[in-house]
Amino acid sequence: MKIITLFLSVLIGLSAPAQSLKDALYSGKLKTDSGTVLRKGEDLTGKIDTARKKEVVPEKAKAVITPGEVANADTVAATMSTAAVSKDNNKIWKAYTDEVVKVLNQEVMTSKKIKKGDYAVVLDYEIGLAGEVSIKNVFVTPENSFINEQVKERFSIDTPKLNPVMTSEGKARKSVKRSNFTLIKE
Repeated sequence: MKIITLFLSVLIGLSAPAQSLKDALYSGKLKTDSGTVLRKGEDLTGKIDTARKKEVVPEKAKAVITPGEVANADTVAATMSTAAVSKDNNKIWKAYTDEVVKVLNQEVMTSKKIKKGDYAVVLDYEIGLAGEVSIKNVFVTPENSFINEQVKERFSIDTPKLNPVMTSEGKARKSVKRSNFTLIKE
């Protein structure tokens, strides 16, 4: 009985018309998203409405916070999101990381507490609701507690203020990011 079922399924599979997806699309058997059938050789200009243009949404007005006004995190986030940003968070953080890594290589890696070699460092940091940065974890491979302490201390000294990460509704949210770099002692 199994042999007959196998034989029938193979026979039906071979007898079905083999047609590529491209052939099916251009023969008119497949429909486009709009529900119209697109046949081979047809021109799309008759099916596209070029008279109607997409509306341009004007930017929101910038919020102004007076010194006497108490601003909550949403107001600060809204102000920062509408302000013109000269650099994005990645560029700001990259410049800051390069500066601190240069200092670490000059001052920390010359210590006798560190053996020669390459040290991969992974740094976890959090961007707060108002853009403040706090260092959460530092992982050094191969393990070295001195480098771990120094990296955490140096990165915590003068962290830049970043743009807060926004949700789809336009509200600020906390965001955990990760950065990695290599320290080399020769």
